[in-house]
Amino acid sequence: MKNQQKLLNIIAGTLALLLLVVLIWGVAHRSDSLQVSVDDGIGETDWDTIDLNNSGVTVDFAKIILSHQNESRRLIVSTQTGTATTKLTDRVIEQLDFDFLKKTQNVSYTGTGYFVVDLDQLTAANITENKSEKTITIRIGHAYLQAIEIDPNDIIIDEVQESLLARGDIKLTVADFNAIEKELRTRLENTFDTESVRRAADQTALRMVKAIYEPIVKAIDSRYSVIVEFQ
Repeated sequence: MKNQQKLLNIIAGTLALLLLVVLIWGVAHRSDSLQVSVDDGIGETDWDTIDLNNSGVTVDFAKIILSHQNESRRLIVSTQTGTATTKLTDRVIEQLDFDFLKKTQNVSYTGTGYFVVDLDQLTAANITENKSEKTITIRIGHAYLQAIEIDPNDIIIDEVQESLLARGDIKLTVADFNAIEKELRTRLENTFDTESVRRAADQTALRMVKAIYEPIVKAIDSRYSVIVEFQ
């Protein structure tokens, strides 16, 4: 009986020793975090890109790009500032063009011309995706002179240059001022709207439109890049 009890004590002690060894080994080789592998069909390729593997889901880049039209409907790509001057002449006798019979006065208008690109004219037909090359091509219209803004504070009316027989101010009517403004605005337009200025505005337009839409495209898939061309 004593031998049997002694045998049981030895077995119990051996098991306790084995359990202690297992516990020590487990503590020494434990993992800091639980690793779980789950295949849900979604693979993360970048911090901002999710690839839907075999899900059948496609992204409509054109729809996403066109949804941002309200943020920049008419993009100003270039501004030009210039001054146009006209000389007003008032003769004592209209038919006689002698210096001593006339007085003159210079009027100058300073204006700013804005070259723009109409992004609200973009349609799905203007946007093409190349899946193999990972590019989105956007075709835009050329930049054009949309408006000339004249600041009334920048209108300069010089002193009247009098002559021997022509003295006093030059009297101008509202119709005269309207005619002056129309003439000087036309001169500013001809100064701004030249081939070289349009070409420079076009190059700026390509860069600016790319800068607007490429972050939107890359937010969807960073592998894609944007190409901007003219229609």
